[in-house]
Amino acid sequence: MLKSEKNSKNISKKVSEKTLLIFLAIFFNSCAVFIGGKSTAPLVENASNRKYLPTLLEILKNAQKEVLFSQLYFHIDDTTGKIISVLDELTSRGVDVRAILEDSVQWNDRSSNILNALGVYAKLDSTATFNHAKFFVVDGKVVLVGSTNLSCMSIDRNNEVDVLIKDERIAEWFREYFFSLWNQMPAPSGVRSGFVEVIPPGKLKDAFVRLFDSAKDKIKIIIYGIRIYPDEKENPVTITLDHLKKAKERGVDVEIVFEISDYNESLNKQTQEVKKYLEEMSFKNLYFDDPKTITHAKLLIVDDAVVLGSSNWGYGGFSLYREANVLIEDKKLASEFCDYFERIKQ
Repeated sequence: MLKSEKNSKNISKKVSEKTLLIFLAIFFNSCAVFIGGKSTAPLVENASNRKYLPTLLEILKNAQKEVLFSQLYFHIDDTTGKIISVLDELTSRGVDVRAILEDSVQWNDRSSNILNALGVYAKLDSTATFNHAKFFVVDGKVVLVGSTNLSCMSIDRNNEVDVLIKDERIAEWFREYFFSLWNQMPAPSGVRSGFVEVIPPGKLKDAFVRLFDSAKDKIKIIIYGIRIYPDEKENPVTITLDHLKKAKERGVDVEIVFEISDYNESLNKQTQEVKKYLEEMSFKNLYFDDPKTITHAKLLIVDDAVVLGSSNWGYGGFSLYREANVLIEDKKLASEFCDYFERIKQ
């Protein structure tokens, strides 16, 4: 055999082996989705309203090593006492439990003292920041995130929106975010795993604009608090509403449910101003919830995508506060929340 022919065959063999290795790598990476590897698609469950507490208690009871949570406040009452009991049991068997609460809420000081007495390492957020994020992350594997505060009112009575996410990549982001809050450091950059995307603080406007610009069929919004800034063209809320208007003008069906209450006149006044502002922009499908029920949810549905979390629509929620929001592209979840929207609107 000529030397050139031998070299040619060797090269061909090496190329074939390399092709086979690439194929096997792709194959086994795909198999990881089915056998529980790190590429497994996220599992997402609706944990809104009365599902929240049983979902939370279940993931806490199954904790093996670590529970981290951030909350605007922890009001200890008969309902949240069930959470306290589980946290007590966790610390007694050596689980590392840490909590960070917003310092400006008056009863958080007492609550943090009670938590510390149980063996929970709890502390208040810095006075230099406002912590509005509401999430639990357990063992770096499971996240519960949404709008629910830790009180009987929020858990037992309000209209809230929360999801349980089982995904190590998403959970690791929330774990890193928790320690950024804990150490007063900047939040990590956003991350995506499958059909779930974390929206880091300060990036909510960008996510909304992207969704509005690509909307084809419907946009549904449930929002507790919203402020308008008519004279501030570069305000993130103004920009967001401008893109919402453009979507409506393209023929996208836009509906909004606002919180209206029988006790909070200042919020009612603010909401009425927003409604009038949007009506002047030719928005028509604007609704209020039942005044006897607090709708504290922050929910956006765009076609088959859902955004939910802790942010109200204001400059603070969009740009300043420590928030926790996720974008989930899932047809089934979007359908569930569309049904939820129809139940709430009046």
